[in-house]
Amino acid sequence: MRNIIFSLFVILSFTLLGQQTQEFRQDFTIPSEAFGDDRKISVYLPSDYYNYPDQKYTLTYVLDGQSDLFMDLVVKTIDYNSHMYNFIPTIVVGVHAKERGWEFSQPEEGDEKHDYKGGRAPELQEHFKKEIFPFMDSAFERSLDFRTIIGHSSGGQFVLNTLFGENSDLFDAYIGISPALRPGENKILEMANARFQNNSRLNKFLYCSTGTVGGGEEIFDVAINQLDSLLKTHPNNGLLWQRTRFTDFDHFMVVGPSVNEAMVFLTRAFRPDEMTILKMANKKVDLGVQLDRFYKNRQEEYGFSEIPLAGQIHFWSLALMRKENYQAATELYSWGIKKHPNNYTLRKSKGKLYLKIDQEENAEKLFREALEVLNSIKDKVPEDFYTEQLDYINKKLESLK
Repeated sequence: MRNIIFSLFVILSFTLLGQQTQEFRQDFTIPSEAFGDDRKISVYLPSDYYNYPDQKYTLTYVLDGQSDLFMDLVVKTIDYNSHMYNFIPTIVVGVHAKERGWEFSQPEEGDEKHDYKGGRAPELQEHFKKEIFPFMDSAFERSLDFRTIIGHSSGGQFVLNTLFGENSDLFDAYIGISPALRPGENKILEMANARFQNNSRLNKFLYCSTGTVGGGEEIFDVAINQLDSLLKTHPNNGLLWQRTRFTDFDHFMVVGPSVNEAMVFLTRAFRPDEMTILKMANKKVDLGVQLDRFYKNRQEEYGFSEIPLAGQIHFWSLALMRKENYQAATELYSWGIKKHPNNYTLRKSKGKLYLKIDQEENAEKLFREALEVLNSIKDKVPEDFYTEQLDYINKKLESLK
């Protein structure tokens, strides 16, 4: 019966989604066999979601979705930087808790003696796997097969328990903000050590942060340091591991900067940004060759990578030109054109670069290619844009005769 109800709910959700117009927060109630009751999730769409119907998004699941203040901080931080091309575009899903302490913790000996059912992390993991994920995959078809989880405090403990437990494949990226870990009082380090003793690789992204202010934070900081030491003794663990300590920050001050930094590191793990492009450009190897190696490694090891948009590639090329690294800029434009063969701007901009460095023959070739692309997209762009660009290209070609 539950499965029938769930199927009907998904169908109803499609109807509701079709009726909604540009709503950036959508709340859903999902019947849960895992918990034996109804559960709520809040879906936060990026602010430009309706402007780019062909854009696909990763999914970022955030524990404590019932806290509007917490979710507002997380969502706005991610949305702003995604809009500015700093983060991989993602849909944020707030997962509501009813009794967060119990739902985020593993069962402990003695729980059965209490009226409540403590240690419900296994039920929450089951809820994700069999109920939340199928719903999101069905209701939001523009999602990519890459899942991130963010948890703060007890939520951070759930993040690490899931990563080092039997359900590590639930997510691809794990972000624990000030995880509520106490050295010697939990089994997370034992679980992690057991996995790595068997030469097991976890091809995942992991970020953990702590502060230094407050008794609890001092304890959590020690536990994360122990985890860091353990990972260093097993360097072939497969984790893309980032650990940050925010000096003079308490348990709650760390949330904002942690979300921002974690998403920066996560993006850089699977897609270059301006900083990594500039570093690559200082090497003597062709920039396009370096980028191909980067993407091949990420796909083979982690099963995911994100090709930057043409606009981002153009932006990075301009940064290289400001550094007067024209060779790297031409290599980046060439790589970008291979990834976006139908993009007009990249060809036009590369032609302008060739003019700047007095390579007129190459410039003419690129402008002719740009003209072909412009004519091929004539019906897909505004008429005034087409007319303006056609005039621009023809003038450039005429000057090169």
